[in-house]
Amino acid sequence: MRTTLLLLLALCLGFGSAAAADTTTITVSTNNTPLDRQALHDLSKEAFRRIGVEFKLVTLPSERSLHSANLGEVDGEGLRVAGLSGQYPNLVQVPERYIGISFVAFARDATIRLEQGWESLKPHRIAFINGWKMFEANASGARSVSKVDKPDQLFLMLDSGRVDLALYTRTDGVALARGMGLGAIAPIAPALKDVDMYLYLNRKHEALVPRLSQALREMKADGSYNRILAALKVE
Repeated sequence: MRTTLLLLLALCLGFGSAAAADTTTITVSTNNTPLDRQALHDLSKEAFRRIGVEFKLVTLPSERSLHSANLGEVDGEGLRVAGLSGQYPNLVQVPERYIGISFVAFARDATIRLEQGWESLKPHRIAFINGWKMFEANASGARSVSKVDKPDQLFLMLDSGRVDLALYTRTDGVALARGMGLGAIAPIAPALKDVDMYLYLNRKHEALVPRLSQALREMKADGSYNRILAALKVE
């Protein structure tokens, strides 16, 4: 009897270990702004939960984050604009939109006008974060371009007069300027670009893409998507 009980216990422990081993954890890297990072985390945590997958978010510098995901060193990357799979062929875009972001220029000089969008940047000295593809693709024709690693560097350069414009996202930029006590810095309207942002997974996890898209659609349908973003004050 004792031998039988020990065998049953061993089998149960074995099954438990196998089940634990089968649990998939997807690690996604990001260099998003704080609010967008939190949106990525909270939306992904719920969406992956619905498909039976654990989710982990790590922070890496912008360019390194993309390369690490493309090489499979992490399982995915976000949030990014659409269409990066051509440049990073091992990344598969999850086609369901996560959030929308307004990319804007911040300035101390309230007289600067940017009605012509990207073309309006040409006479100005600008700065943005290294690896932000939206700005790299559209703002390279400015009078001078500085790239930095951290957002507070952008606003310090702008406040000191080293650049005319700091390119960033509207919501996080307003919060950052306020937190740094830089009341003279404000976003210029209109936005340079309003874009939808997406998650990318490394190709080895391509089978998860349609399931994750479906989970996001269901979250939008049942109201949980809006509740998550409302709690973060992210549109």
